[in-house]
Amino acid sequence: MKSLLPILLLASSAFANDVASANENTNCSWPLNMPAANLLLVGEVHGTNEAPALIGNLACASATSGNPVVVALEIPIEEQTSLDNFLASKGSDADQAALLASQFWTRQPQDGRSSAAMLKLLHRLRSLRVEGTRISVLAVDDGKPGSRDASMATRIRAAHNAVPAVIALLGNVHASREKGRQSAPDYEPAGYLLSDLNPHSLYVRGPAGTAWVCVPECGVTSIPDNRHVGERRGYLPAAGMIPGYDSLYAPTSSTASPPAVD
Repeated sequence: MKSLLPILLLASSAFANDVASANENTNCSWPLNMPAANLLLVGEVHGTNEAPALIGNLACASATSGNPVVVALEIPIEEQTSLDNFLASKGSDADQAALLASQFWTRQPQDGRSSAAMLKLLHRLRSLRVEGTRISVLAVDDGKPGSRDASMATRIRAAHNAVPAVIALLGNVHASREKGRQSAPDYEPAGYLLSDLNPHSLYVRGPAGTAWVCVPECGVTSIPDNRHVGERRGYLPAAGMIPGYDSLYAPTSSTASPPAVD
């Protein structure tokens, strides 16, 4: 555990216009009626624009307290140094190229964890740090079948013990606080392993749209609307509606975000 604490306390020109837009930080407020949580587990369908954008907004709003905020991402732990270097950089084209040169961003096939929207989120978090916020990013995925959720839970727990606020963006299976899946009743998600910390679990899913997913081939795929949402948008209590989740967040749209590196 102690070895994690130093970590915790610490594309192209066409993409630049998108980054500049993200850096304006015009949306820096906690969703209306959503309870404050010092440990927030956000479950997403990988490969949309909306979920990473929400994480940027949540981190921005949480950091206005002046306290440290850790954003935990389902990115290989081997990427930690690269992430730290990018967040501490000026965000130049060369800095971005250095970040994207690793195996995670260039592997084939590419799933939604290394999307253009995720890169945009990192640019926004870096920009927020420049503005004086105490935000850090923590990679939590050890990539090992059978231990991924335990690794995520261990690293998120250490972050929770070290700083006042942790916001984790994970696949919706991993963020669930309920044990078991239909095909694996003994499966223990990271959210379940963190239940003793009483995290708030938030499921991001709204209207029908698209996502960049691998089923098994990767590409833009249609996703149905969330039947629990209807025409409502924003934060919605969801206790009992979606197993393992306390609430829902319904964005105004669901749009696919392709890989940051073609």
